[in-house]
Amino acid sequence: MKKTIVLLGLLLVMNYTAFAEQRAIIMDLHGDINPKKDTEVNRTPMQLPIKVIYDSDMHKIEVIGNGSLEAEVFLYNINGTLEGYSPILDTDFTVLARGTYVIRIQGDKWYAKGEVNM
Repeated sequence: MKKTIVLLGLLLVMNYTAFAEQRAIIMDLHGDINPKKDTEVNRTPMQLPIKVIYDSDMHKIEVIGNGSLEAEVFLYNINGTLEGYSPILDTDFTVLARGTYVIRIQGDKWYAKGEVNM
């Protein structure tokens, strides 16, 4: 009987963790264009060594970047109110309220913007 209860308990724990999800947040990268040079067009997509991940189990948004890249991270709610800020790139934000959030990563002459729905 004890073995059956232990096995049933393990199955319930495994079932609970199966619903936890980590998903990447797509970030759109934008560069500041020099207004004096209106003929400049950048046709190649830029890749930055930044990952933004939302963990639904922990209610955490995690920003992971290369140590040599300097940037600030801003977290806004859908109304545009600042919910979180970090002066460094490697950071995480705990978000308990459901809704849509906008992540903005600001660097020197570039910024990346993404959105997560919870």
